[in-house]
Amino acid sequence: MFKAMILICSLVHGSGDESFCFQINDTIEPDGYTTEKKCRVRVKEMADMITSIVPYPHVIKYKCENKIRRTSIEDNKQP
Repeated sequence: MFKAMILICSLVHGSGDESFCFQINDTIEPDGYTTEKKCRVRVKEMADMITSIVPYPHVIKYKCENKIRRTSIEDNKQP
């Protein structure tokens, strides 16, 4: 099973030069997806929703975590 998770860091929500980071876990399939491909589709959906809510500048990192191995993708969007 592959669990979808996102970490987002935003300077807007921090103070000074510190960034504010928080983790978001999938609530649709909290126990995970049977394939890595399904998990990657879900993390893309989650990231798209978050970018419409959290203002720039921000950095989104996400992963599909498996007990055996870990995969990750980075998405550094800038206006």
